[in-house]
Formats: sequence, C-alpha cells, structure tokens
Amino acid sequence: MPPKGSSFLPEKSVCDECSREKKSRKINEIKRIYEIKDDFKTCFWDLGVVCMGPATRAGCEAQCPSANMPCTGCNGPGPKVSDQGASMISALASVTTDPKVIKEVLDPIGTFYKFSFANSIMRRKIKK
Repeated sequence: MPPKGSSFLPEKSVCDECSREKKSRKINEIKRIYEIKDDFKTCFWDLGVVCMGPATRAGCEAQCPSANMPCTGCNGPGPKVSDQGASMISALASVTTDPKVIKEVLDPIGTFYKFSFANSIMRRKIKK
C-alpha cells in the first residue's frame, strides 16, 4: 500500500500537459469562448479566455483544451495550490493590471471556485 496521503496524480498543472502554445500572457479583455476566433493552437489565456489550467492538477491529459474548450478545474487544485480560486485570481492579476479587464469576469466565485469552494480560504472566512 502507498503511504497515507500519497497521490497517483502527477505533480504538475494542466498547462504542463496542454499542447497549446503559450505566448505573451498579457490580455486587454476577457472573452467568452464563443467570442474568439480559435486557431486551435494558441493558449486560451493568450486569446483572452479564462482557463483554469494554471491552478488545476494534471492527470487528465488536458482533455478540455484538447477538445478546444478551456479547462474548468474539475481535477481540483494543483500540487502546490492550497486555494484554487485564489491561485486563479493571482493568475489573472499576472496577465493584466487593468481593473476594467478584471471586472469582465462576470462570476469570479462560480468561475474560479466551481469545484473547490468547499475547501477554499474564502469558505473558512465565511464560516467564522
């Protein structure tokens, strides 16, 4: 038996398994998937589409990006991520500093905490 607390999933993020090309990582606006002209090669972040890949544990072989959809974060937080949503807020802040762009994420809680709100730092703050 493996030791308690061990994981069979890789110690990397979905971005590490994704075949899409990462380029500038600076965005001027947030777009929804239907608003982009997808070349099927460019990273969703470079296209302005929020993708949960940077904060999501690998092991799925980047199924969503391979099917031309951004990662939704269903594999849970990455190996060094304690709060998946906070990690995504940090990722967003690293690609833009414009408050107008950040406000374009219409539902940050639903987007960044879709599968991990119950284990988030925010949830613990609300409980107290």
